Amino acid sequence: MATPASRNPSFVTATKRLASSLSSARGRDAVRLLPSYLADARSVVRYSPEHPQGALQLGVAESLLLEDWLVPALNRPVSIPANAIYYQPTQGRADFIDTMATYIEDLLQLQPLRLKRENLVLGAGCNAVLENLCFTLAEAGESVLLPTPYYAAFEFDLVARAGLRVEPVTTHAYHPTKQQNDAQIYFPNTAALNAAYERCLQQQSTPKILLLSHPHNPLGICYPPSVVQECIQWCRERQIHLISDEIYAGSVYGETFVSALQLADRHDQGLGPYVHWVYALSKDFALSGLRVGAAYTENEEIVLPLQKLNDLCCISSTTQLWTKMILEHEMEGGESWVHAFRRMNHSRLAQRSAQLTAVLDEFRIPYLTPTAGLFVWIDLSRYLPSDSHLTPSEQERKLYLELVHTYGLLLTPGLSMKNEQPGFFRCVFTAATEEEFALSLQRLRTFAKEKS
Repeated sequence: MATPASRNPSFVTATKRLASSLSSARGRDAVRLLPSYLADARSVVRYSPEHPQGALQLGVAESLLLEDWLVPALNRPVSIPANAIYYQPTQGRADFIDTMATYIEDLLQLQPLRLKRENLVLGAGCNAVLENLCFTLAEAGESVLLPTPYYAAFEFDLVARAGLRVEPVTTHAYHPTKQQNDAQIYFPNTAALNAAYERCLQQQSTPKILLLSHPHNPLGICYPPSVVQECIQWCRERQIHLISDEIYAGSVYGETFVSALQLADRHDQGLGPYVHWVYALSKDFALSGLRVGAAYTENEEIVLPLQKLNDLCCISSTTQLWTKMILEHEMEGGESWVHAFRRMNHSRLAQRSAQLTAVLDEFRIPYLTPTAGLFVWIDLSRYLPSDSHLTPSEQERKLYLELVHTYGLLLTPGLSMKNEQPGFFRCVFTAATEEEFALSLQRLRTFAKEKS
């Protein structure tokens, strides 16, 4: 029941003014950048022994497959030197930068000492170093081109504080194939990039950055070298910055991965000012809680700004020492612990991936053949509701909510990642324990049987 005060226009105005004085518009706007499906995922009861009917988490790109390797490794004694308790270089401790550079050179099959140590900046996670990198390359309101579908949180990372504009690069119209389970339909090419470039100009926004997810999230594949090379050439000709996000570079289990750093420096002339790279240990090492990210550039104009901005997201000295110990550890017999760990990770990723795709094959559900990352890109469009009064977005949301509430499966809906067609979902096959994953396959079978 309305009170006399609440019916008073001046009272309503004063109340709104008070609410706006308690927080900033930019703070409120930042929250609105988060994908809407996250609210659904957070509101549902999750599976646990106490809640056996709860929803299974198959939407967060995190790996639970490696605790038996990681926990013992992290519990080895670490010696803390006196200088670790004081302020550190903002870009990272010199010895840790060298360890990370050596690890990256090995991972990407670069020549030893190829990376300039002074050009490598280590920060608290991939999103932090990516935001800083974009902050140094573009002004607020300028555009970042992102081939679709793309990791939904990129919009938060690029817009919330850096104030950039995201321009989706649609690709389907620029390929002869129309098969949704053919990876080629998702590859950015010159025609697709030119079209996105022109759309930016029409919106009075200068295109400044092309951001590639390579290996790709959510597609679970690597771009072929020819695709990355075409993007590099296009960027150099247009004087647009290319950033290759290679956070899954060590999680490639079904094909050969070629880094943008290799392709951009084929003639040993350096990367030049327009090619940049970001990475983190969150995925390949399942160390998302340690927050260890890396940015690399050979654009000398932005090195110092990157280092200074990193003051806001430094990695703690103890985390650097901890991680350095893991990366340099040798097993009995002298084998690198990292190499043995990577082989085991690839084996387990391939095994989980095969278990999931076997169920999809059983019910002839189309998917993109996965070769990298922690997920499979699945086409569930044939299960979309046929109600003609619903928009494509409403159709996908209805199917998403049915998967969550009726079948207890939390997937990532494709339209939240700006996929061009509704009904596609990312299924993370590493975010569950063995018991939970077996149950998720059982629930997926039930869904497919009941919908057939």
